[in-house]
Amino acid sequence: MFAWTIVQLVALFWIIYYVWRKLLASRRSTLPQPPGPYGLPLLGYMPFLGKRPHVTLKKLAEKYGEIFQLQIGGQQTVVLGSIETIREAYSKDVFAGRPTTPSIKAFLESGPSRFAMRTANAKWKFLRKVSFKALSLVASSQNSRLEAVVDEAAEGLEAELTAYNGQPFDPQRNIFDCVASVIGSALFGSDFNSKDELLKPVLQLPDRLASFFAVGNLLDTLPFGSVIMRKKIKDFLEAITPVNQVTEKYIGEHVVHCEQEDDIRDVADALAMVAKQTPLDLKQQIGLNDDAIRCSATDLFGAGFATTMETVRWAVNLLAVSPDVQAKARLELEQVCGDQPVQLTDRSSIPYNEAMLIEILRFSSLAPLGLPHSTMDDTTLHGYFIPKNTTILANFYGHHRNAKLFPDPESFKPERFLTNDGSLNMDATQLVIPFSVGKRRCVGENLARQELALIIGRLLQKFQIFQDPNNPVDVHDAYPGFNRRPIKTPIIFRKIVQ
Repeated sequence: MFAWTIVQLVALFWIIYYVWRKLLASRRSTLPQPPGPYGLPLLGYMPFLGKRPHVTLKKLAEKYGEIFQLQIGGQQTVVLGSIETIREAYSKDVFAGRPTTPSIKAFLESGPSRFAMRTANAKWKFLRKVSFKALSLVASSQNSRLEAVVDEAAEGLEAELTAYNGQPFDPQRNIFDCVASVIGSALFGSDFNSKDELLKPVLQLPDRLASFFAVGNLLDTLPFGSVIMRKKIKDFLEAITPVNQVTEKYIGEHVVHCEQEDDIRDVADALAMVAKQTPLDLKQQIGLNDDAIRCSATDLFGAGFATTMETVRWAVNLLAVSPDVQAKARLELEQVCGDQPVQLTDRSSIPYNEAMLIEILRFSSLAPLGLPHSTMDDTTLHGYFIPKNTTILANFYGHHRNAKLFPDPESFKPERFLTNDGSLNMDATQLVIPFSVGKRRCVGENLARQELALIIGRLLQKFQIFQDPNNPVDVHDAYPGFNRRPIKTPIIFRKIVQ
């Protein structure tokens, strides 16, 4: 009886708080707030989001429009559903904040950098700037280095896949090794793989991240969630510890190397050099030290590794169910590259392969809602008033499934990004925004696109990819969570005899 009374009191308090906040917002602006569905006391709309919130939010957009709001636990949340509203909002500083949810707070406390999750303050702007510069130095001056890294990783992947002699198996660990090798070499100049005891726990990193940051998770939704779910926080921090240990080990080895740009071998070198060159008074002014700058490499590794690995797996699954796409892409590679591995300089001459990569990114929509933003002050958008500290979600999945922009959106069709003469339709490609847009667009986008083009292209040059007849690949489903992780299914790789 006592417990039920407490629940009633808490629910009553929540209703009073909700009404009070609405009245307060109405006094700050005469503009209406976005429309949206009602929810339950305390929990808001969270119980109705389901396992795939991006799908639910897409359906709600069809009813309420391209801008609508709902309550998710204690978070007032506005959802953006069209590319126009996403671009307009995310181009403004006022929309560049991050929510102060328990999951984000815990992540920020787990490392000295974590710039991707920081709100848009001076520290975030500086860390983002130096990370972008470090990636640009490596990507622009060392394309041949990236190609050499992929060459080595692709040779290892080829040997592993060939060893199965055309028998079906789950290639997840092999993809892990390939991507870890590429990312590890690009960032730290070291070949990573799952045989490294320190790296074995990292294989589970995508699953951990997807669960911890899922929209509507109990940690962020329940009142006092950080207290009730403290074991979940503890387990998550323990799960990402190996990432910190690996990156800190290699970062320390780079500190003494770089003095000038000619010394740069990888991203960690570039960050170490930036840390040395940044004036002490500037670092003190924004509350940074050299460790925080260098440890930006940890953020780049965690984000870049998980997303690249899962995108390559999406590519494998999609190609396995699309033999016609495989054949067209492979023929183009043969005509342009001959018996040589595809190079970055070939990309302008292989429009079908470029269109295929863009379609993989559209179809997978790996981060269906992206990372949440937050308004840093009261603002307006398309005639609606949006109060300060409102959580903002962009439904990239919903946009990428917009039948008006992408006819027959559930089909895998690279041709949608080609003109009648077979060249790449640049206007159409600009509609695909898997790396977000605006002020917080992914700093590693260029490097990620290069890695994916090389890895997927070289896979196609060496193997025909088939479904296992006994275990068909389902590309219309994905594991639930923050990321749309592809279903792990046995795949057949049949070596192409040159």
